[in-house]
Amino acid sequence: MSDYPQITELAVDRREETLVTQQPGYAATERVTRDVAAERRLGVFQFTRILYTVLGLLQILLGMRFVLKLIAANAASGFATLIYGITALFVLPFQGLIGTPTSGNTIFEVTTLIAMAVYALVVWGIVSVIPIVMDRPNARTMSRSTVEQTPGGPGNERKTRTTTIG
Repeated sequence: MSDYPQITELAVDRREETLVTQQPGYAATERVTRDVAAERRLGVFQFTRILYTVLGLLQILLGMRFVLKLIAANAASGFATLIYGITALFVLPFQGLIGTPTSGNTIFEVTTLIAMAVYALVVWGIVSVIPIVMDRPNARTMSRSTVEQTPGGPGNERKTRTTTIG
């Protein structure tokens, strides 16, 4: 027969749960402590990885656009049309900001370089602010301890303890 788990909240960033299992000739007590702040930090870390991955892909596409314009690639080719179509939305807010130097068919598109810098700064700013808002410095570790008692009296106990330092 198993009792329902008792949850005790010691602090906002730490939760404890105790589970007691008792059967004839067998008793086990399991206590689990969760580090909620470490779980939150892991979520923030995953979010920042996603942001940096998206930024990296955007920078690659914008860099390809810049190089294609610089080497006067044929705008009617499928690849150039694809790159120009994907990146047009991201360069649009910066169009007309400054003049674009040209030499024959070669275009030195400074607005693409400005867009790359602005998007990098925006992502860097977001990634810098999120930990300040979300992080809790008083995080604790997660530990699990189990005590099992088998038939034969108090000397037949088995204790296990697992600690994860986050």
